[in-house]
Amino acid sequence: MLTVDFIGLLFTVFLAGVRYPVHVIAAAAIHEAGRVAMALFLHGHIDSVLAAGAFGSTVASNIKAGGGPALLLALSGPLTSLIISAGTGGIAREKATDLLNPLAPAHCPFAVVNLRLACLSALYTIWNFF
Repeated sequence: MLTVDFIGLLFTVFLAGVRYPVHVIAAAAIHEAGRVAMALFLHGHIDSVLAAGAFGSTVASNIKAGGGPALLLALSGPLTSLIISAGTGGIAREKATDLLNPLAPAHCPFAVVNLRLACLSALYTIWNFF
């Protein structure tokens, strides 16, 4: 079952890129697609997907909670966002201070938004996992 949490998506837009909300929504879709692909790769039966941007989750029934495959499933979304960020031009031309500021203009906004989403999601996932 797919559940879309609009409040989580709105918080993600404010934290990842207020200037580029369309890029944030596209990055969140890629983020969740990465989690679903990893669940299918691990032969898990997907029970539910909560699409909430950086605050989303995927529950698969064949994957034991607290183990290595569960951690791999949890971090596959941020890893997908990080790979997309590096593959779409990267962040080489951006200032370090602009990477943290969601209001700052970007040369390659899709790469910057994916990097911010990966960082936010990794922090939230690690917080919830441990």
